[in-house]
Amino acid sequence: MREIGALLRAAWLTEASYRTNMLFSLASLVFLVVPLYFVAGALQPVMTSTIASQSGQYFAFALLGTTIYAFIAACTSALPSAIAAAIGRGTLEAFLGTPTRLTVLFTGMSTYSIVWAFVRACVMIAGGIALGARLHWSGLPAMVVILLLLVLAYGAFGLFGSALVVQFRTTGPILSGVLTASALLGGVYYPTHVLPSLWLRALAGALPLSYGLRAARQAMLLGQPVAAISHDIMILALFVAILLPAGVLSLALALRHARRAGTLGQY
Repeated sequence: MREIGALLRAAWLTEASYRTNMLFSLASLVFLVVPLYFVAGALQPVMTSTIASQSGQYFAFALLGTTIYAFIAACTSALPSAIAAAIGRGTLEAFLGTPTRLTVLFTGMSTYSIVWAFVRACVMIAGGIALGARLHWSGLPAMVVILLLLVLAYGAFGLFGSALVVQFRTTGPILSGVLTASALLGGVYYPTHVLPSLWLRALAGALPLSYGLRAARQAMLLGQPVAAISHDIMILALFVAILLPAGVLSLALALRHARRAGTLGQY
């Protein structure tokens, strides 16, 4: 924990020297939440029956989807971005030469981005509540579990991306492809059951976000008990059990190959 705290503090000191950027980053959330409020209000009569199984209020439906997606997207790209930055500064090899365990090191390198994304998510939710979004706080414990599973599932894609950064100095299309597909087909703005074709619904079923958003909305917007969303939570856990070990293995193999080839210090 001390190493993670040190890396988090170093990242905070760096970012805090650009306070204007931090303030603008938070202020920009107004331009997300306020337009969403007005658009959702206009679409409420049309969407009421469509979203009935997950929410009674389209603004809350879209707010929760947008917020969770933005948070998960930031968590997915946190480690690849941190590794790419360390390679650009020429510090990755020095980091890996320390006695710190890789899990602790990589967690510390990505913690600031995740914490900042969480702060932004809280600001978005607070803004939505101020504008009238109705949440059931009894679903918060289930929401925490769902978010954790989503972070681990999409963190696995981040590990794949990190392996590509170590090996090829770029993530290629993997992260942008997964995140774009999740935004379009994962139920961020509309339930996945309204997708127009069977193959699109099948593709949506292959995305962890589809199950996470449905469970999160039923817990936080309808107040459903854990038993009612246990199926989606179990599927999310299955995603984590399959994807996370594969992601860890891919990054470990990439680091081993880079050490043998002597490319860790290359920019």
